[in-house]
Amino acid sequence: MTQQRFRVRFSKSERVRYISHLDVLRSWERSLRRAELPLAYSQGFTPHPKLAFASPLPLGFVSEAEVMDVTLDDRVELAEFTRRLSVQTSSELAVLAVEEVPLTATAPQAAMLWCDYRVQLEVDAAAANTAVDAFIARESFIFREDRGERVREYDLRKACAWIRVAPTEIGTQLEMRLQADQEVTARPEAVVAALFPDRTAGLICRTNIVLDDPSIARELWRRNGQYH
Repeated sequence: MTQQRFRVRFSKSERVRYISHLDVLRSWERSLRRAELPLAYSQGFTPHPKLAFASPLPLGFVSEAEVMDVTLDDRVELAEFTRRLSVQTSSELAVLAVEEVPLTATAPQAAMLWCDYRVQLEVDAAAANTAVDAFIARESFIFREDRGERVREYDLRKACAWIRVAPTEIGTQLEMRLQADQEVTARPEAVVAALFPDRTAGLICRTNIVLDDPSIARELWRRNGQYH
């Protein structure tokens, strides 16, 4: 019987930026088995460890903030779980933090609200600030994304909570928070395309994943019609 659930935050380094999400999943399955943790398994002909990830990281991205939930059949102390797993991982997919979450907690992908990104761009900082100011001043920016047979349109301006510019030795670094919930998943390449149609993004790093953190007090207020 399922007894415990841990939420693991981990990084994905530049060295493995082009391995797929399936490869990442398989790597964590191997690490967890080597750690000899009492993993909970799915049912069926080919049981797999019960792992739940936030949004898969696109190929070519690096990350400082990936999220994975691990479910166990027997309880393990937090420090012991972290120690066992960390020993079996490398700097390419490194454990950054671990916390215990309720068994009833919403799965990471369903709980996602925002993602933060850092984007390298070979653009002068002054020009970047001008473009960002113009973008922020807009009420809307309808972005059209063509994915073969499927075309998607959404308001990129509304999907961008904030964006900042920082000069670097080779150009500019953009930092941004983008919507990543069940309605819209905005991508940093879209923001770069909107700001600088003739440029492409350099290295992109996901620096944070913001998950919905339900509050008992907030839920009580909502039930009584006092919170909106």
